[in-house]
Amino acid sequence: MLRQISACRHPAILRASTRGFHAASSLLTHTVDALDTNGGPVREYKRMVQDGRLIDDAFQRSIVSKLDRLYQDLLVFTPPPLLFGTKDPERVTAPRGLYIYGDVGTGKTTTMDMFYTSIPTTSKRRVHFHSFMLEVHARINHFRRTHHAHEDPVPTIARELARASRVVCFDEFQVTDIADAMVLRRLLHEMFVCGVVMVTTSNRHPDALYANGIQRESFMPCIDELKLKCECVSLDSGTDYRKLVRESARVFFAPITQNTNDALMAVFSRASQNARVQVNGELRFLGRSLRVPRSARGVAWFEFSDLCTQAHGSADYIELARHFHTLVLSNVPVMHMDDRNAARRFITLIDALYEAHVVLVMSSEAEINALFTGEFGGKKGGCVGEEEVFAFQRAVSRLVEMQSRKWITSGRNDVLAEHAQRMDADTVDQVLATN
Repeated sequence: MLRQISACRHPAILRASTRGFHAASSLLTHTVDALDTNGGPVREYKRMVQDGRLIDDAFQRSIVSKLDRLYQDLLVFTPPPLLFGTKDPERVTAPRGLYIYGDVGTGKTTTMDMFYTSIPTTSKRRVHFHSFMLEVHARINHFRRTHHAHEDPVPTIARELARASRVVCFDEFQVTDIADAMVLRRLLHEMFVCGVVMVTTSNRHPDALYANGIQRESFMPCIDELKLKCECVSLDSGTDYRKLVRESARVFFAPITQNTNDALMAVFSRASQNARVQVNGELRFLGRSLRVPRSARGVAWFEFSDLCTQAHGSADYIELARHFHTLVLSNVPVMHMDDRNAARRFITLIDALYEAHVVLVMSSEAEINALFTGEFGGKKGGCVGEEEVFAFQRAVSRLVEMQSRKWITSGRNDVLAEHAQRMDADTVDQVLATN
């Protein structure tokens, strides 16, 4: 959730925001207690991975490690006071910030927010860059209405911003017009002079900011200073986690890839509300038992081989459907007549889940219609396989229905149903898309 600031504040509020920040000369107060409770970005990242809220990503880990080093530097950094009427603030060597750039959906904002929430101080600010620039222009306009025409508003505004927030986190840093460019080239310089530490995300490397813009050569010093005051790091893991969340809207995935496995994990975590996972649990019924590899809050996860290549029957599947409202079934292969025993169990499983209105989440080697070939070793099965083919056609029909929005909204998983109800009818397969 973005903590965006109003584009235009009341003048009284602007004046009030510059008072009472002399105490900011000790940037992170009560750091020992705060460190014990927050633990920094690395600890938070590990916690979120362990809880299933994030998928462990080596690229994200490297960024979080850099943010954690900055966090540790800030714990011992004491900026000088910024006093009223001081036109030339004392120059300080502040910790070097971070400029995180890369493709959309790779986790830039997520990692920056871990850093922001872990900093144990109130002298910080997190804001979308577009909102920040709207505010800056509003401040400039107010300054010009209340001061002499020859007075320069930028240094004063920079000091006001620095007094209020010694650490600033910008989301989606971008420069697209000359008005922003001409203000930024001086504003950021003045803020850095005041000892402001900046962390920002962007889709562009600093060298690509304001590309082909009017009078871009005048903006180049700002780019140089950004690269000097912030370490520029790329977060391009190749995985679009926003797309992954949208794909968690789907409940059937094909073919089987690492992205498919990640999406399946995302759905499992969401469907179980990130509950603690029980590994190798056991269902006991009718004098027998069934091992459940993974389960959490009414959601079970099985491999195809766990349920369909071993000696299980309808009683096992009915008990599963009675006990769990959601079943994740991974790595379903394409089945031939040679695999008809596994295919029959798969059909029986689908029948049991269908009758109990269980939400099925599945990854398969091929799309639903191509899962059963009706062939022996690559050859048509003839009359021998007609019964299997007919039964599989019925299963395919049920599988198509079980991936529909209507099925999920009326299903037994309240979390998935609630998200499905928010979707437009036209986006049947996109059930769980969130911000």
